[in-house]
Amino acid sequence: MVSARPNELRGGWSEKAPYEISVNAPGGVERLSGLDIEITRSVAKHAGYRVTFDEVDWDENVSAVREGRMDFAMAATPEESRRAWAWFTIPYRKETIALVTRKHEAPAWQSKDPVDRLKQLLDAGSKLAVMRGFYYGPKVAALLNQTEFSAQILFFENDSGSLNALLSGTADAFLADQLSAASAAAHANAMHLITANSNPIYEADLSLMFSKKNVSAQILADFDTALSEMQSSGEIKRIKRYYLIPQLLLITMKTSWFRVFEFIGTIAFAISGVIIARRERYDIVGAYVLAALPAVGGGVMRDLISGRSPIGIIQTPSLLLIVLGTVIAGFLFFTIRDLVSPHGKSRPEESTGQPIRWASTRGGLEISDAIGLATFTIIGVTVALEQRCEPLWLWGPIMAVLTAAGGGVLRDVLRSQADIPTLKGSIYPEIALVWGLVYSLVILSKGQELNVREVVLLTLVVMLAAFVSRILVVQFRLRSVFLGRPPSLD
Repeated sequence: MVSARPNELRGGWSEKAPYEISVNAPGGVERLSGLDIEITRSVAKHAGYRVTFDEVDWDENVSAVREGRMDFAMAATPEESRRAWAWFTIPYRKETIALVTRKHEAPAWQSKDPVDRLKQLLDAGSKLAVMRGFYYGPKVAALLNQTEFSAQILFFENDSGSLNALLSGTADAFLADQLSAASAAAHANAMHLITANSNPIYEADLSLMFSKKNVSAQILADFDTALSEMQSSGEIKRIKRYYLIPQLLLITMKTSWFRVFEFIGTIAFAISGVIIARRERYDIVGAYVLAALPAVGGGVMRDLISGRSPIGIIQTPSLLLIVLGTVIAGFLFFTIRDLVSPHGKSRPEESTGQPIRWASTRGGLEISDAIGLATFTIIGVTVALEQRCEPLWLWGPIMAVLTAAGGGVLRDVLRSQADIPTLKGSIYPEIALVWGLVYSLVILSKGQELNVREVVLLTLVVMLAAFVSRILVVQFRLRSVFLGRPPSLD
């Protein structure tokens, strides 16, 4: 049934991250969110209307709009067959459809044209998963309607269903919006198992679709006016930045290579604490505290300042287990070494006045530490975006510094060390600050124009730059700029 209240419009939604999602709000209450939801709410409010949402499958949502049982549907393609019974607003976002296959299976279809590649797949007898009632463009629609392929087309209610069919072997490929497919894979920890065709199979502008049986031309005009004004003011762009960019960064951080770098960096930060604990004769509990602070302490500080809930360490407790494993390994190493050589002299440390030997233990730790610095810089900016810390050009670099260097500062404060190495000595937080700023500024300049591939490339470039910067600092023993001259030794 349509809404009986004046100025209230009723539509449908279905789970499709990052466009339409249900999230847990404070107090355990679920609320609707996502790009399409927030744009629809904001435009309706600007136009003087209120919108409500019922959870229905996309196919049912379209049928309800056509029959007048619902007032609107979001993210609809204004195809000609729908214009007889539906109004369409001006476009508010674009959609890019990709052909998704299992990793390393895509080369089996060699055509550069993605539609030809899809036809080759179907001609070979492979099964294709699609979303029920979804429009993939005229060329794909013509293929899907061919009776010879009808037994090979599998229908699902959302992209998660299609992804599960692909991973289980029920389907050989599926069609989906590039970002939606990547989001589903990221949440399923399956980014390393799938690949999307680089050339889109279909691109289209998407609009709000209203039922002509319930919605007047005046309401359509009100929504068009509101959309135009919000696009001119930058409000639509701001909403897209809030919902699209964090999702793109989340997808990047779910990739296997980023997780490896995070793992290496966490271990390197933990080892620094273990070495200090050994030198200053802490027990194993003290060693764990000194190891955990640089590894996760900065992230905890960042989350508390930004209001993130739950804080990251609760979402990924595996980091604490990595730290624990590092401490136990260090404890066993030093215990065995002391038993084997109880009166032996420790191997002399490399002099800070000599060039570092990168093949040595210290060189390996410096490389791992540089990887951690680069990785944690990216994570800091990502959290700033996720928590809507504005302006990003200010809070992005600050969160990068807190994540990468804040834990080390906490550790040295706990030790009551007057000369905190992170703040008085080798250039370290400055690297996170500079490259966190660069990362934030590029994101701000590109905004919603970024796609998954561009974000991955940007992330790799910034991480490489931060890594190389730290290596050069260590190699040439560069020092921070001090506020005053050192005290006289006379």
